[in-house]
Amino acid sequence: MNVSGNDQTIDRRIAELPVAVDLTEDAVILEVDLSGSGEQIWEHLTDPALLATWSPIVPERALIAVGPVLARENPEDDPVAADVLATAGNHALTHRWGDDTLEWLIDEARLTLLMKLAAPQYAPTHLAGWQVCLGVLDARLDGVDQERIVGHDALDHGWHALRDRYAQELDLPDQPEV
Repeated sequence: MNVSGNDQTIDRRIAELPVAVDLTEDAVILEVDLSGSGEQIWEHLTDPALLATWSPIVPERALIAVGPVLARENPEDDPVAADVLATAGNHALTHRWGDDTLEWLIDEARLTLLMKLAAPQYAPTHLAGWQVCLGVLDARLDGVDQERIVGHDALDHGWHALRDRYAQELDLPDQPEV
């Protein structure tokens, strides 16, 4: 496989993203320090046009008001519930993503993602995917015109190594092959 200079740069950014993870009885927590301001991060978490540049969750409306909302990873995909359950100012958002619940908290440039997963044994799979996406977000917040990397495209950008690292770190070794 031929890897371009831009792919090497984003792959390095993804792999070196400053993250911390924790597993509790009912949630997986991912903390990451990102480029940009809290306001910029909030806009990228709630604006559908900006979400479409880095996230697998692309809602049909802004995620700023409590209520039902559908999202798609790609325009041709079947919709998934992304209902907004709660917001607090421009620093906290809780919404569904299918059967999972995601809570995003912003403190300056630190983003905390608390995931309540329907299948918590697959937390490393989710963490690896989100780290790839958050690496893209970090690049975009840093002014790099980086394309979105979601779904199977993430496999070419260090996803397997991240999943294996998280499985070992969280002592959840039996992960599905993708």
